[in-house]
Amino acid sequence: MMLWRKAEKRQPTHAQRLFHGLVREWLWIGLLLLPITAYLSLSPGLALNNPLYDSLRRLAPLPVDPRILLVTIDDQSVKALGRWPWPRSLHADLIDRLSDAQPAAILFDVIFSEPGVPANDRRLADAICNAGNVVLPLLREGAATYSEPDPQLLPLLKCAKGLGHINVEADSDGVVRSLYLREGPPGATTPQLAWLAYTLSGQPSEMPGEPMAQTSAQWHRDYAIRIPFIAAHTHFPSVSYASLLRGEVAPERLRNRLILVGATASGMGDRFVTPLSSIAGTTAGVEIQANVLNGLLQERSIVELPGWLAALIATSLVAVLLGLLLYRPRYALWMTLGCMAGALLGAWLLLRMGHWWPPAACLIGLLLSYLIWNWRRLSVILAYFGWELARLDHEPKVLPERRRAPASKGDMLQARIFALEQAVSRTRDTRRFMADGLECLPVATLITDPQGTILLANRIAREVFGSDLVSANLIEQLADLGYPPLHNGVRPALSALELVEFRDIHQRSLRMELAPLLPAEGDIALGWLLSLTDLSKEREAQQHRETMLRFLSHDLRAPHSAILALLDVHNSESPVFAQIEQQVKRALSLTESFVQLAKAEADGYQFQPTLFAMLVMDAFDQVALLAQLKGIHLVHDLDEADEAMVSADQSLLTRALFNVLENAIKYSPSGTTVSLSHSSGQGVLECRISDQGPGIAPDDLPELFNQYRRFDSAQGSEGLGLGLTMVKAVVERHGGRIRCESELEKGSTFILSLPLLDE
Repeated sequence: MMLWRKAEKRQPTHAQRLFHGLVREWLWIGLLLLPITAYLSLSPGLALNNPLYDSLRRLAPLPVDPRILLVTIDDQSVKALGRWPWPRSLHADLIDRLSDAQPAAILFDVIFSEPGVPANDRRLADAICNAGNVVLPLLREGAATYSEPDPQLLPLLKCAKGLGHINVEADSDGVVRSLYLREGPPGATTPQLAWLAYTLSGQPSEMPGEPMAQTSAQWHRDYAIRIPFIAAHTHFPSVSYASLLRGEVAPERLRNRLILVGATASGMGDRFVTPLSSIAGTTAGVEIQANVLNGLLQERSIVELPGWLAALIATSLVAVLLGLLLYRPRYALWMTLGCMAGALLGAWLLLRMGHWWPPAACLIGLLLSYLIWNWRRLSVILAYFGWELARLDHEPKVLPERRRAPASKGDMLQARIFALEQAVSRTRDTRRFMADGLECLPVATLITDPQGTILLANRIAREVFGSDLVSANLIEQLADLGYPPLHNGVRPALSALELVEFRDIHQRSLRMELAPLLPAEGDIALGWLLSLTDLSKEREAQQHRETMLRFLSHDLRAPHSAILALLDVHNSESPVFAQIEQQVKRALSLTESFVQLAKAEADGYQFQPTLFAMLVMDAFDQVALLAQLKGIHLVHDLDEADEAMVSADQSLLTRALFNVLENAIKYSPSGTTVSLSHSSGQGVLECRISDQGPGIAPDDLPELFNQYRRFDSAQGSEGLGLGLTMVKAVVERHGGRIRCESELEKGSTFILSLPLLDE
């Protein structure tokens, strides 16, 4: 929001005076920061601009012009033609072959500075004269002149189509990025060698860049450009010097091309560090000439913006950020990052259009704006907090205050933090004094005002209503919960609510109680205290016990009735007694299952540190006879020396392991194996019990642990489906979980996960 508003007639507050002062201070900071940004923009040696230029340039490399072809004096040519320098007659032969193919121009980037054989010199001069489109380099010697040619080479130079300099400019980091298209002694400046080849190609002859005022009496330079390098992974098309002399290059490949001849062999020629050097190594002089010519041919040579325009762009962006920070302070970081990204994007777009705007000064100005803005805002906020906290400290205290050692007087931030800590602590203590009593109550409790707006609610109340209750209306919350007296649409007063037990929309049994909060004097309620007691577990337990008793009474009556009938009819026949024994055992087994399930779901667990291996051994001892009778092989990977310990009720957890093993034996065919394996990690013990039985259908797995569920795989086996229900109840009461993995006709694996006992 804006930091200032239209002045009002009343006296401005302390906060308004502070922020009005910040606005005035920010205007002065802007008047100081903008000239600094402009000065940095006009500084040519700002080192940060160089890596920014290289990075942005790599985002839009120049493609290779197909008219350029390099003839390289490479290692292969040196090996074939002998050590350098070669006889000038070889160069003459090369120029003759090139001239026969009718190229557009021949740029010969070779310095003929050493004396040679006169006959060879004349031969080379004749070849250059016959070609008529050869340009030769000039070498700068000393501070104010080019090197004087040997008298024997004067015919050679006179026959050349032009003489151009090959000087380049290295930046402060030693990297070659730019050059001047014309330089030399005042009054005798020489064009750049690649520019001469460019003019021979028939292109317009207007140099990019701007002429410069003479700054030295010895040397004058004009038309500065930055070299538009191609991508590091691309190369100019080239042929070997030796291959061309041997006639291995077709003339059609040379016709109408701009030929650049130069050395690329190791240890020969001039090599420079360029922006491509980090990937491709140093760059040969002839390749720099090719990059310059490539930019000229595509009219993509890069020219720096005038200093005044670069400074104007930088200061404009900084001024925009200064205004945005004042107008939208809460988005300071994002606005700063946006302006910095905009500066980089603008520099890249200008670079694509052939202009270089150094953005480093602008980025520094934007960063300084953000840092200074946050510093001054923090100072104002600290001053305001100090004033408000001092007022608060002089007010009467409701509760005894917990004092801490004061911070150093010399550190204002630390002092403000200490004062704020005291104020926050005082506020929290006061609220906690009122809320702790409610929060610790074991039932859902709420406090409302006389109109029913909820002021405080404890944790259990939030769980019951399932939402944040503060400032909500109690009558509406009860109606949403399913309070029966409110279903008729009439909303009574709080004092008229019926205190009943009801089932809410989540099928929980809730009992409501309501009491007024009376003041010390008078009988008009200041608010209401409402409590909701969740009786769902008690009601569910009661219903579960009733269901269990019904099953017990029904299923125990049937086997006993069968016993009586058999005794009446076949009292003296021995087969009858076997059937009686079978029915009695079944009745006892069913009774045991119900009893074990009841114990598993009861609260009378007695936990103690227990070796898990001991539990496994006990369970294996109990099922060993069953496995032996059925021909099942039992295996496990535990021994009595295993040190994995769990906190367990030994009898119930052993019974749970027995039930799982018994099921595995019961449903496995004779001659198969039931195995138990275990592993420990991250505080959990995992026990896997696997069989080779018929398996369980995927559709049955979700209901595997439900009570009284029988599946197709259990056909032919006795039981009510309570064994796994009991196992699940025991494992969960031990803080673990059980799951099953099964495939039909391949067997099942029950995985029991239990928490390990901490040492």
